[in-house]
Amino acid sequence: MLRVRIALLGGCLMLGGVLLGAHASSVSFAQVAIADRTITDIVRLPLDDIDLLLRLDRDVDNHVSAAEIERAGGAVSAYLAKHLHITADGVALTPEVSGLTTWRDPTGFEYLEAKMTIDAGRRLRVVSIRSDYLTELYPGHSTQGEIAAGGRTERFVFKTGATYERRVADDRWTAPAIVLGGAAILTLLWFVRRPRRPAAVAAMLLLAATVPLRADVIMTAAGLNTTLKTMERLAGAAAAGPPAARAEATFQLAVQADELASLMNREVESHGMEQRELIDLALSRTKELGVAIAYNRDKKKFFYDGAAFRQYLAASPRGAHAANAEFTLLAYDFYQSEGSDVSQLLAAADAKKKFLTRYATFKGNPELSLYLAVDYRDLFIHYRDGGDAAAAEKYRVLTRAEYQRIARQYPGTEQAQSARQLLRRFDEQTRR
Repeated sequence: MLRVRIALLGGCLMLGGVLLGAHASSVSFAQVAIADRTITDIVRLPLDDIDLLLRLDRDVDNHVSAAEIERAGGAVSAYLAKHLHITADGVALTPEVSGLTTWRDPTGFEYLEAKMTIDAGRRLRVVSIRSDYLTELYPGHSTQGEIAAGGRTERFVFKTGATYERRVADDRWTAPAIVLGGAAILTLLWFVRRPRRPAAVAAMLLLAATVPLRADVIMTAAGLNTTLKTMERLAGAAAAGPPAARAEATFQLAVQADELASLMNREVESHGMEQRELIDLALSRTKELGVAIAYNRDKKKFFYDGAAFRQYLAASPRGAHAANAEFTLLAYDFYQSEGSDVSQLLAAADAKKKFLTRYATFKGNPELSLYLAVDYRDLFIHYRDGGDAAAAEKYRVLTRAEYQRIARQYPGTEQAQSARQLLRRFDEQTRR
């Protein structure tokens, strides 16, 4: 028996708003210069993305310092070399990575910048380049490339399945072309490397970018990165310190877990499993922190198991967040229940009644009252179908009374409107 679905206010129970992404899908940039025997590639990857993937910000202060980049140099270099694939005349070439630093575009968005150099040791003829940066987070991630070779500059979008190939040297005609084009290449490199022209360089890169914007971006690497760092700090604070501080950190950790589960649900509802990589990463990282978020196949939603809410209530049963924590746990139980277990329904209805009495002015009471009315309705159906007329009548009366109380006590609210509609439907069903 399926339960009536009642929308959670605010999208994530009563604990706060959902984190929204503020920019479009991730994109990287590369400037490649192919010379007679060498290839130079200046690559810029979104710092939020590479930080999330490689965990550069080890002190989780939401800032990747120069020292942290230096300490992670080996891991970053290995990652960059692994995801850049260059062959010359059929021979794979390995880049040398140097110059790890950060760079900001005109909007202030921060990138990790690296210089990658390849010395082939021989004259280059046919060069093939492909890259698949950050596909662990975004399978469709692209790198907007600007490639200078043989006196010409081209633009190319590197992404999975796309390979740039160029005949660099042909003994019949290339030498004169290289001579004539040398000045243009040097001018480009001089322009790119000028220290006082970051905005101009960014403008060139942005002109090359043709990334489709999306107004409904929900789950992003940047947002997930911030949430995971916050949870890591809170998990540490919940494990040490004065009891009051530990309890506060425990509650806030639960709030973050609840919001993350809500965020993943919104992402899946809007885009399906388009962001599977980010979702899988979120589940694995939270599991490392001892936070259990799992997918309920019957309900087709992610749920946090609420462990930190229960821990908070055990430590601070009369604490400042006790009502929020208990309400959330009651909501979890309601949404994950099928409403078919009578003993579970009776216990759940009793818990809701006690909460409404104990916290008479709590902001979530209109929503909780609807949950209680649905419990009563399910009990009525069970006893009616089981032939217990007396118990069925008791819960028919309680169901109607609760719907009427919601409409009367909370006028002008969504819950009052829902209660009136549900009451009309309930009366029609009971008359039939």
